[in-house]
Amino acid sequence: MKPFHLVIENNIQSTDVGVTFYGADGATPLGSTNCERKDDPIARLSPDLLIDLEPILNEIDAGIITCAEQLSETDDLLQLRDLLLEKDFNELCTMIFNVLKQVVEKSSSRGTTRSSETKDMAPATSESRWVDPDKRLVRVWFATNRLPIKINDVDQNFDTAESADALTYGICNVFIPKSHKPGSVGTAWWRRWIRFEKDDTLTIHSAHALPKNAFWQGFKHKLETWWKPGERNAFALIHGFNVDFEEAAGRAAQIGYDLKLPGEMAFYSWPSRGNVKDYPKDEASIGASVKHIAQFLHELSENSGAERVHLFVHSMGNRGFIAALERLLATGFPELRLGQVFFCAPDEDVATFKDKTSTFPHKFENRTLYVSGDDKAVALSSWLHGADRVGVVPPVHHYPDIETIEVDGFGILELGHGYFASAEPLIKDIREAIATKRTAAERAVPTVKDDHFLINVD
Repeated sequence: MKPFHLVIENNIQSTDVGVTFYGADGATPLGSTNCERKDDPIARLSPDLLIDLEPILNEIDAGIITCAEQLSETDDLLQLRDLLLEKDFNELCTMIFNVLKQVVEKSSSRGTTRSSETKDMAPATSESRWVDPDKRLVRVWFATNRLPIKINDVDQNFDTAESADALTYGICNVFIPKSHKPGSVGTAWWRRWIRFEKDDTLTIHSAHALPKNAFWQGFKHKLETWWKPGERNAFALIHGFNVDFEEAAGRAAQIGYDLKLPGEMAFYSWPSRGNVKDYPKDEASIGASVKHIAQFLHELSENSGAERVHLFVHSMGNRGFIAALERLLATGFPELRLGQVFFCAPDEDVATFKDKTSTFPHKFENRTLYVSGDDKAVALSSWLHGADRVGVVPPVHHYPDIETIEVDGFGILELGHGYFASAEPLIKDIREAIATKRTAAERAVPTVKDDHFLINVD
């Protein structure tokens, strides 16, 4: 077991949450207490947790955390803050701080120090125009038609090759390291080695499934209690080919964190194999996922409680998305109420895309299409299919009521197929589109190029 950690046991039969404190040997309990859980659909179904206190201990030793109030705001305890009543959470933080402070003082009296690296670390700050209640531990909601494995475990897993007949809903908590750069889900190890940089990889802190009703009740509850009227946005990513569940979670968290906009972030994960060589299998899988994507979009629009629903649809995910819109119309579901819709590097046939988006039967604020001549993945798809694909230019194709933005100035080794979320100028453009509802012509980043718009990421 880890030294200095908490074991959190959530009793779903009552409102009790058991907290046990373990010391330096990681095996002997130093004490335990019962706290009261919030009356919250998500809190009631939260799994048991193990919280590592070593990073907090180091920050107390370094003088970064100097009181219980600062401890209560640390990223490491955010899941606990989400779980407990405020009074119980604050009392627990006071107890934890006092115990860890004594450990530090005993080490100091022996002439030793627990940490030298953390002394130069400064607390993260947030921009005044945006309040991030999750700090660097980002809560991401998910739905998937991947086949679940160990569905009752905290660390939820999904089969990479098999799909399910029904949706699984749940929550991931993704940790954003202090070394995070906007647009990045982690620098390649060899680049970090060359530059002597710290590991900036986004990691899933925990993931667990929820019953459908609890999922949507919890989603709505978070929007109503964490965000003010006018700020209750729902953001959702539908990923592309060659993406596994963990990668989808990391990318969704990165987008939600970097956008710096109020609201709740979600993603839909269809059963991509997460391997380039499995492209034909992914094509079959996205086709078989259409009914599930349609269900998720309908429920997101109707059940989330969001004032605005914004969608980021990437690569092959565009095929499932536009087919799902048609399915909703054909099966008599109410039209979706959407905010901003971003078609990102679509791996879809030009004629098919034009036909299906021209008869878009759903409400929306604006639709933006990002394409690029530097996107080698979609270019390869064009060659493979022997026909133009929407996401690669030239030529630049035009579609009714969709603003086309060409993205230029990057190479495949720098950004590649995921440029829509990896290039900071695009993140700024997406942020402005959502925050202001302005058209591309009115926004700061795009410039006019012939009969469309251009963003150069150099």
